[in-house]
Order: sequence, then structure tokens, then C-alpha cells
Amino acid sequence: MKLIPVSLAVFYRTTGGSLEVWTQRREDDGIYHGLLEFPGGKIEENELPIEAAVREVLEEVGISIHPSEGRLMGIYPSHLQGRVILLNVFLFPDQLALKDKGEWLTIHSNQLSVPYQGKIPAPNHQIIDDLFRALYSEA
Repeated sequence: MKLIPVSLAVFYRTTGGSLEVWTQRREDDGIYHGLLEFPGGKIEENELPIEAAVREVLEEVGISIHPSEGRLMGIYPSHLQGRVILLNVFLFPDQLALKDKGEWLTIHSNQLSVPYQGKIPAPNHQIIDDLFRALYSEA
């Protein structure tokens, strides 16, 4: 089974008791066409995962972010067409440069990412729900 390392940048902000995550519409001919997703892509040879996340944001969104702003949330395996995609998920704070770009999704405790079923790639549900729980856990 082929392993493909990928990095994602998740921009987020909290408002009261809810979480907002920034997404962009995927415009290609792949299986995720038309879905809202996080910026990201394959990690290139000799590239650190955080560097890939920063590069992908510049390429896909057109804004520059600094690697020191990101922190690793975790690595999420995803199975797709006989391959295992290793999603290196990096959290970044809200960026002023995101204004008027993409779409912010609001996540509430009572439904988490469920309202976005069919609107975001399946692996992103676990990422969003885990982030909400980490930010708002009572522990």
C-alpha cells in the first residue's frame, strides 16, 4: 500500500462557545471537486511538513504565513483509492489576509461538523470535531 504524506493548514478562530474554521472551494476534476477543504498538498522531497503547509497556503490562497505560527495538531491517516494519505494537520491562527477569501464554517457543540456532511471531505470531519473537543473540553 502506498503512503502519501500531505500537509494541511487549518486556520481557526473561536467566538464565544463556537469554533470557526476557514475553507476554500476545491476546483479540479478530482473526487473532492466542489467541496470545501483546507489548503494543503503533498510534502515534497526534502521538505518539512510545516514547510509544505506554508508553501501550499501561498500557492492555493496567495497569502504568506510564517512556519512559527503553525503548530502540529496531529497526523490523520486517510484511505483513498488503495493509498494511505497521511494528513499532517497544522493549526494556524486567523489571518487578516483571509478576509474576502474562502468561507468560514461555524462549528457548534450540539452538532460539531455534521451540518457540513457532503460539503467537506470525509477526513475533515474528524479533524474539525477533534479540534472543537480540544478547545472546549472540560478537562
